[in-house]
Amino acid sequence: MKQFLLILTLAATSFNTPIDVGDPTVMAVCKITTHSGNTVEGFVTLLNGGYDGMHANGFYNYKDDRYNWITLFNLELDKTRGTRYNIKRYFENATKVYFIAHTWEADGYSLVETSTQFTDDIGKHLLKTKKEQQQYKMFDSIPLFMELPRYIQINYNDATLCRQKIAMTDIASFEIIIHPSEKWLTEIERKRKVYLEDNNGIGSTGDYYEPQWAHELLDNPKELTRLKEVFKNLHDF
Repeated sequence: MKQFLLILTLAATSFNTPIDVGDPTVMAVCKITTHSGNTVEGFVTLLNGGYDGMHANGFYNYKDDRYNWITLFNLELDKTRGTRYNIKRYFENATKVYFIAHTWEADGYSLVETSTQFTDDIGKHLLKTKKEQQQYKMFDSIPLFMELPRYIQINYNDATLCRQKIAMTDIASFEIIIHPSEKWLTEIERKRKVYLEDNNGIGSTGDYYEPQWAHELLDNPKELTRLKEVFKNLHDF
């Protein structure tokens, strides 16, 4: 599986500072349908949380240096129909398609603020600019996890627990499952118990934030609305 790095830079004139306590990672059980009609389910991370906010994973399609698009996951989840990404329809003109995962490295995210003064016929002006830089790891196959690590959160830099790698060119659709089967619910609860025990024991700093799950957020509208607002404020420039 080839891996690449994608750096996305955005310029803006306004930005809300992430809250100090950090924001949660949002994960989901997903279903991938291939062009041949086969389906595979597994775990995926939608948004990576942390002290510098919530950063989405998603898809990147490339046609040429002028035409390329990024489609990132968000919290606009549909409780009735589920949330589906029609890969073929979105990227039918692309020459290359990738799954992109926001990196956890120190240089995965940065924010630089500059101030410039200038004078014109009207008078003096102050131009304040903030530049956000996001770094993603690019995969030409989706690393699909069939089990969760001890610390629950999936690290795409470590594919030890990855059991399926599905080529992006083989994928017709990607769907976030709103009613996971008992198999996935059991695995989530099992690792959640281990995770909480690890972080509540003697010597633990208690400095942890349990991931949120898409299917559970749909049953908790208040928390979903709160996280939507946090995510919106962070990325709506």
